[in-house]
Amino acid sequence: MLRFTMPDTSLPLSEIKLLLKEQFDEFLSCEAMSKIMSILNTDINNLSEKYNGRKLSNGSIRETFEFNEEHVLEQYKYELYPFLKELGCFNINKPLSSNHSHIIVLGGTQGSCHSRTMCTNNWTDSSTEYVDGLACYRPISPTERKNPSYPVSETEFGAMNDAFLNYFNLSENDIEDNFSGNRNLNNISNIRTFKSSTNNITYRILAAPSSQPDIRRADTADTMKFYMDNTNLDETSNVLAITDNRYCNRQFLQLVYEMLNNNMLFGLDIIGCSSDDEIYSVEEYNPYQHVQNLIGIIDWIVRFNNNIF
Repeated sequence: MLRFTMPDTSLPLSEIKLLLKEQFDEFLSCEAMSKIMSILNTDINNLSEKYNGRKLSNGSIRETFEFNEEHVLEQYKYELYPFLKELGCFNINKPLSSNHSHIIVLGGTQGSCHSRTMCTNNWTDSSTEYVDGLACYRPISPTERKNPSYPVSETEFGAMNDAFLNYFNLSENDIEDNFSGNRNLNNISNIRTFKSSTNNITYRILAAPSSQPDIRRADTADTMKFYMDNTNLDETSNVLAITDNRYCNRQFLQLVYEMLNNNMLFGLDIIGCSSDDEIYSVEEYNPYQHVQNLIGIIDWIVRFNNNIF
């Protein structure tokens, strides 16, 4: 299984970049990728043009939970599954090491904010200093509100806040906000700090503004930059990010791109929140959504090679 990893941060920066590039290039040229392109009758350069469901004609970005093309690629789901698995789309769910000074919960749908936050308690230890939720003020859609398992929140920030209160036994009476914004929800930022501490861990929720507020909410890159701008990190820091299993390799790319683009360096690992007995089987997964994720990985590798290396 291909899993992107952060090189030793004590190495020279030029060597770190080279080692990352080698991993990314291996991903593009591996046999599993070649097999997927063959099944879909396309190639890496044309995959996005043929199957990209996120980018709309007006330039705006559609959320993956808004897709209604559930039938697309169903005919290939059994063929694609083992190769997507080889590309790390299902089984990345355990850290490569222990002793994480910082843990970040990457925001998403209302359900994802809760499932990812709940998973965090499995990985905190005596070395953990901060647990931070990264989100934005994107309104929760009617589609997300259909899940009765969690309290209904108005925004992604609200969903992350509800999850932190629930899973970390924090109090609404113990918060301090650093808020900025205007009528455009995509411009709003906030850093919510819970003043009490559990096991000497500081808990925060950071809502990031979008770098393109006229067309989209803050994305993973925006939230990561906002996090780095408001967190003291260096080569001795060890950051563990928690997301959904299928996003691990793509969001590793986004995080490490923003790290190097902002002239920072720290240890980084990323895992999914679904345990081994919760991983989607070949009958359960949606191949169309996984191909969207693959398109994102290719795009970020191209961006890395063009702008970082």
